[in-house]
This record gives sequence, structure tokens and C-alpha cells, in this order.
Amino acid sequence: MTSNTIEFKKKAADVNKERFQQKCSIVIASIAALLLINNMGAQNASSQAAFENANAINTFAFYQAKNIRQNDLNLAATVLEGVAHTAVPIANQEAKRQLVDQAQAFRQKALGYESEPENGEGKKELLQKARQAETQRNLALQQGPYFDFASLALQLAIIMFSVVLITNRKTLYTSGVAAATLGTLLSINGFFLWVRIPGLG
Repeated sequence: MTSNTIEFKKKAADVNKERFQQKCSIVIASIAALLLINNMGAQNASSQAAFENANAINTFAFYQAKNIRQNDLNLAATVLEGVAHTAVPIANQEAKRQLVDQAQAFRQKALGYESEPENGEGKKELLQKARQAETQRNLALQQGPYFDFASLALQLAIIMFSVVLITNRKTLYTSGVAAATLGTLLSINGFFLWVRIPGLG
């Protein structure tokens, strides 16, 4: 084998090595970009869960306040009706009628707390809003584990490709591709929740 042939093969090997390293560098950069997107999704899911949890708590508190107020009005109406219908000799019919009217007004106001579609602040509407907030909170909480494991897999892929880049050991390349693919699929699933994996979400 002539020296020219050896030198040609050496140059060809160097070119192939450089191309492979460039390919690894591009892959690492691409995985890093995916990792940033995944982390953004994780932060959004965490913020959404916290926001919807606070929203549900506040709405349930408002609902409870309405419920207490409604009970107070019904109790006051019952007391007034009791006073109006007891045998009180000194009370005239006009006074009794006023007590009954006031009791009916209290009951009507209490009934109005059940549903207020015009402003969405009736008990029915508040309960619906609170449950919707709980649903959104639970959905955001279910997204979290997928983003977490996706981040782990993508970081592992970056490490593997970095080792391949430094040592030129192509045996780790397939493992890096597998980790990157798994991380990408988990991240996509974190955004859309197409598949529910037992133990994750």
C-alpha cells in the first residue's frame, strides 16, 4: 500500500470524523432546543395548576359565603313567620302582615342566591366555575410528570451525544437517539396528553 493511498484514507477518515462530529453538534443543539420548549411547557403547567387551584379555592369560598348568607336569610324568615303566627294579643293584623311580608322578602332574596345568570355569581354558577377550575388544575397537574421525565430523557440524550462527540464512540449514538426520541414523545404528550401512562398522569 503506497503512502499516497494511506494518506488518502487518513484524509477520508478525518473528513468522515468531522462530518460525524458536526452531525452530533447539530443533534445536541436540536435536543437543547427541545429541552427549552419542554421546560417552558413544564413552567406553564405548574403556573396553570397554581392559578386554577387558587381560583377554585376562592370560588368555593364565595360559594360558601353565599350559602351562609342564604341560610341566614331563611332563618330570619322563619323567625319572622314564627313571631307573626304566634298568639300575641297586642299585635294588630297590620303588624303581622308586615312581618309576613318581610319574611317572604327574605325568602325571595335567599332563593335568588341559587342562580344569578346575569352576573354569574349565583350558587349554581359559582359551583360550576369552581369545578371547571378544579378540572383545569387536575389537567395541569397531570401534565407535570410527562414534562419532568421528558426533561430527564432529553438531558440524558445530550450527555450521551456529548460523550460521542468527545470520544467518537459511536456505540452510544443509538442510545442517545433512543433517549432523545423518548424525551421528545413524552414532551409532546405533556402538551396534549394524547396517551395516559399509568403512574405518570
